[in-house]
Amino acid sequence: MAIDVVINQKHLQIQLKQLETVWHTVVNGYNLSQAAELLHTSQSSLSKQIAALENQLKADVFTRQGKRLTGLTPIGKSLLPHIEAIFAEIRTIENLSLDFNNAQEGTLTVATTHTQARYVLPTIVKEFLQKFPKVNLVLQQADPETIAQMVIRGQADIGIATESLLNNAVLRCHRYYDWSHVVIVPKDHELAGVAGVMDGVDLPELASFPIITYHGGFTGRSAIDKTFEQAGLQPKIVLAALDSDVISTYVSAGLGIGIIAEMAYEPTNYPDLVAIPVSHFGRFTSWIAVRDDSDIRKFGGEFIKLCQAQFDRR
Repeated sequence: MAIDVVINQKHLQIQLKQLETVWHTVVNGYNLSQAAELLHTSQSSLSKQIAALENQLKADVFTRQGKRLTGLTPIGKSLLPHIEAIFAEIRTIENLSLDFNNAQEGTLTVATTHTQARYVLPTIVKEFLQKFPKVNLVLQQADPETIAQMVIRGQADIGIATESLLNNAVLRCHRYYDWSHVVIVPKDHELAGVAGVMDGVDLPELASFPIITYHGGFTGRSAIDKTFEQAGLQPKIVLAALDSDVISTYVSAGLGIGIIAEMAYEPTNYPDLVAIPVSHFGRFTSWIAVRDDSDIRKFGGEFIKLCQAQFDRR
């Protein structure tokens, strides 16, 4: 397919295949070999597509180190959002066609964090698959910023996370639920006496204990760091993890007190731990995001509705 565009009265012909090559090259970290494998073609073929596009534009789209692509040039960075928008429209057309022919079958890719996938979504996934047994549901776990980029670039239909999703105008966000952190300690810990009491422990006292919490960029960690910093405190973070289960395990082992998301506290799995609700680090909102300029499959819309109804039923 060719797209004919007139720019400054000069005839410019860009093939859709050339734009697809740019998109897949960026998505695959500028690794032409990997992009070629996913496109079921050769690396040399992709190189020719890129060369043809750069010849049309009379400018380099990619920066290079020798023969290796290393990033996007200024014009490449300017082109990328438009290329992504073109393929968002193509996906919309494809989704309309698929829904018209068989609205009950297909693939839905949801990009989310470990916390959402492990502690929040199991009930939704079960309900969804009961309602749409012929749909292949794929859960991709990543950090919030990567989740946003996966939705923007069409690698995921839906993104679910707390941070980053609202920071991009390309995404349309639906409110999911609000949450706070809790402090978890062993039942024989000196703080256990205030378990269940909101803010039963103040920040200076928290900072006096070794702390186990999330890795940077995950589940409100930036807010935790900022709160201590603004209070002039320097807590000792002895362990940072992506997984609340890991944090709970090491708190049980006596390495320190834990700070985790409230939905990740599992008293059944960790009967030796108790939780202290805290508001020191703020209130957070988890969001469900899709591209604002394209439509997902109808069953994707149903997945979002199930999520939004989840906390209304509580």
